[in-house]
Amino acid sequence: MFNTSKISTLTGATGADGATGPTGADGPQGAAGSDGAPGADGDDYDLTADQAWTGSQRATPVPANAGTFDLDGAQNFTCTPTDTFVLNFTAASSGPLSSTQAGQSGFIKLVNGGYTMTLNAVCKSDTTSTTGFIDSISGESSTFLVSYLCDGTNVYLSTTKALA
Repeated sequence: MFNTSKISTLTGATGADGATGPTGADGPQGAAGSDGAPGADGDDYDLTADQAWTGSQRATPVPANAGTFDLDGAQNFTCTPTDTFVLNFTAASSGPLSSTQAGQSGFIKLVNGGYTMTLNAVCKSDTTSTTGFIDSISGESSTFLVSYLCDGTNVYLSTTKALA
């Protein structure tokens, strides 16, 4: 004979699968539990609010030697071109830049071996002849630190003079 009272202790309100049991809605793995949706898994953090950082925050530079910088892939880059190149910014997840990249900024350590560089249409910089961005870097054999800021449509660039 089959005893249904034993089954109800497993699935009832306080049983293993019940509302307050280990896997129930209020249990440790349930929706309100420590491992559940609003628990310690991170879903309870408000990412729209200001956050206090308790440790160092770093962005490891990513090599992009062809001169195309994927803003979905990194914040800081290194670039050591091996030929003439077009400096360009993209977003791998969405193709062209969009509001997702708006506000992103970072640095590019550019080690140019004397190669000619041009800018893609999304790149905006000082174009003053002989002292502008392109004239300072293109064809020069040196190291430069390029800073950028993306507004979601364009990327604004500035650079140091030759550093090494």
